[in-house]
Amino acid sequence: MSDSRNTDVLIVGAGPAALFAIFQLGLYGLRCQVIDGLGRPGGQCAVLYPDKPIYDVPGFPEIDGQELCERLMRQAAPFEPRFTFGRTVTDLTRDAGGEWLAQLDDGSHLRADHVLIASGIGLFSAPTDGSATDAELKPGPAAVWPLERSRGGIVVDPATFETSEPGLFAIGDACDYPGKVRLILSAFHEAALATQGIRRRLADGKAASVEYTTASKRIREKLGRP
Repeated sequence: MSDSRNTDVLIVGAGPAALFAIFQLGLYGLRCQVIDGLGRPGGQCAVLYPDKPIYDVPGFPEIDGQELCERLMRQAAPFEPRFTFGRTVTDLTRDAGGEWLAQLDDGSHLRADHVLIASGIGLFSAPTDGSATDAELKPGPAAVWPLERSRGGIVVDPATFETSEPGLFAIGDACDYPGKVRLILSAFHEAALATQGIRRRLADGKAASVEYTTASKRIREKLGRP
């Protein structure tokens, strides 16, 4: 691991899938840096349907996009993620040691051991007042990165959500695999499995034990629970 590393996991995108990934990765001590082109978290939820009810999130008979994102932010908060809003990752390269270098549209760079692409269906630009009026969707730089694609998504191994590039993962609407169902609840499942995939890489391919929030004293302490 290089001393120039900025974070354990660089997450591209700040929608619901990314926000839940922060929580999942944080449970195992992995710090996250999140980059998003919008000026706030939420991605598609924040731009297209902040006030529209969503009916298929487990445990919530009805919840709107804004409240869902606020709850996900609170859930991730104990793990102190770092956010960079209003910036876009324009290029990703990997050095000889396997560390990832992300170039941003302002010319700055970030280094990470792993990258998780959760950029959704594209790059949104929206009015600064937070409204969805005239929101524009563009393909975004990720659309031209040299990765295998299917049905508009990056092809991943559904067991780990790793792409064809070692250490580069994708979840949510950014990825595709056999049986893919484009629902928010599916993205949460993908975030959990991608976390375990990253943990296996850190353990040199060995299976890493899963800690349960109901039983792990370490996790409860991290969450500030007795």
